[in-house]
Amino acid sequence: MSDSSYNNSPNTLHDKPSHIARVAIVGTSLVGATTAYALLISGTVAEIVLIDRDKKRAEGHANDMRDAALFSHNAKVFAGDFSDCGDADVTIITAGVSPSVDMKSRLDNLHESASMLKDITGKIACHNPRILLVASNPVDVLTYAVWKWSGLPAGRVIGSGTSLDTSRFRRRLGELYGVAPQRPRLYRWRARRQPSGGLILGANRWHAS
Repeated sequence: MSDSSYNNSPNTLHDKPSHIARVAIVGTSLVGATTAYALLISGTVAEIVLIDRDKKRAEGHANDMRDAALFSHNAKVFAGDFSDCGDADVTIITAGVSPSVDMKSRLDNLHESASMLKDITGKIACHNPRILLVASNPVDVLTYAVWKWSGLPAGRVIGSGTSLDTSRFRRRLGELYGVAPQRPRLYRWRARRQPSGGLILGANRWHAS
C-alpha cells in the first residue's frame, strides 16, 4: 500500500520514471533504523518503507528521516505495512530478539528468533517479494530458514553473512597497526562467538607506515 498522505514537496521525486526503486525494512530497532539512515545518506534509494509491529516507532523514524532530507538526498520515506514489500526491489529483515547480557552465542535465542521470523516471512511471502535480505541473528541459520519458509528461489534470499564481523575485525586490526580499516584485505568466514572461532580468508600484506 502506498502512503496516500504523502504531500507534493520537492522531495517526492514525482518527476522520475514510473518504476521507483524501493527498499522495505522490516524491524525499526537499532539495526533497522541505522540501515534506513544509511540508505538515505547514500542517495541510492528513491523510496524507503519502514515496517514494524510498533507503528508509532516506525512513523517516528520516518518523520525524523524526512526532517533530515534537506541535508541529505531526496527520498520518499514512510511507515508502511507488509503489502509494501510486494513493490520493493529489496526487503531487508532486521527484526529479531534482543540479545541478553549473559548470552554466550547467537544460537541461544534461536527458538524465539525463528518463531518471530517465520511469522514475518509468511506475511511478506504472500506479496511475492523480489529479494529478501536477512540481517537477523543468527543470520546464517535464519537465512536458510527464511528461504525455506518463503518458497522463493535460493537466489532471491540473501543473508548479510559475516560482512559485519569482517568490518569489525578490519577496524580493530587497523587500530592495532595504525592503518585505515580499508587497507587489510581479509574476510571472516565464521561469525564471532562461535566455538570454532572466526576463520580468516584472503589476507594480504600491507605496510603500516
